Amino acid sequence: KAALDRLKVFEGCPHPYDKMKKVCIPRALKNLRLKNHRKFCRLGDLSTLAGWRHNDLIGKLENGVLE
Repeated sequence: KAALDRLKVFEGCPHPYDKMKKVCIPRALKNLRLKNHRKFCRLGDLSTLAGWRHNDLIGKLENGVLE
């Protein structure tokens, strides 16, 4: 319960970070960090298996942002 009280959730980018330059961190990229024989999964896939029903909507919205 205390952890949920401390949880902060934002829609979009919060104030001090919205003006900062966005950077790419190569150490965090999946294709550079994972070895070829390692298994991986997406958070969206896990949440769909757990019963979340909005994976199709999120995929459609992400495609709209990338275009």
